[in-house]
Amino acid sequence: MDTTTILLVSVVIIAVGVGIFFFALPREDVQWIMADGIKIQSISKDARIVYVNNTMEKRVRELYQSGTLLAFRGESIGGGIDTVKARGKAKTNAYKELSEYFNARISTFSQLVDGQIQSIASSGKASAESLKSTAMQAYESVTEMFSSTEVSGTYIYAIWEEYVGNLVYTNVLLIFDPVGAIEAVKSNEQIAKQIDELGQNGVDFFKALNGVIEEAKK
Repeated sequence: MDTTTILLVSVVIIAVGVGIFFFALPREDVQWIMADGIKIQSISKDARIVYVNNTMEKRVRELYQSGTLLAFRGESIGGGIDTVKARGKAKTNAYKELSEYFNARISTFSQLVDGQIQSIASSGKASAESLKSTAMQAYESVTEMFSSTEVSGTYIYAIWEEYVGNLVYTNVLLIFDPVGAIEAVKSNEQIAKQIDELGQNGVDFFKALNGVIEEAKK
């Protein structure tokens, strides 16, 4: 076998090997909701993406890279006739998921507040019971605010639909932005008053709230 034949055979073997390698690579059975080049949410490969909030892509990417991205999915099932109603229901369900997230972490918030109260218990200021009560009332108010579709800091980032037989599964992806949400809290006069009262007595409400948000990283 001459040198030319050997080289040709080697090239064929390498080409076949590369082909087998790429064929053997696992193929993703999903597609992705993206944010400025970053994969945010996997969805069915058969789903149809009908909306992405392109104006918020960079912000969502920032939240993802900083480990503070909180995303909630809401779903509705219907016949595909009234898409507006279906998306509205899915949006409502996504906000319910957000509300449940914070409600489920009320004990975490309580423990964080207790830790602060214990460190100032001997200061002679407001009683521990009074401070704890005010803090929990403020947290409940904040949770209710976060579950509202009107609060800034929360927005729908993507909508997709999947057709299964005669049914249409409509999904929305809700983003919770801690910075915008906290600004909304500060602008609420009643809650801000409670938070200010806590602050005057040495309890940092936002430190405890951020502790709850930080749990998303775990």
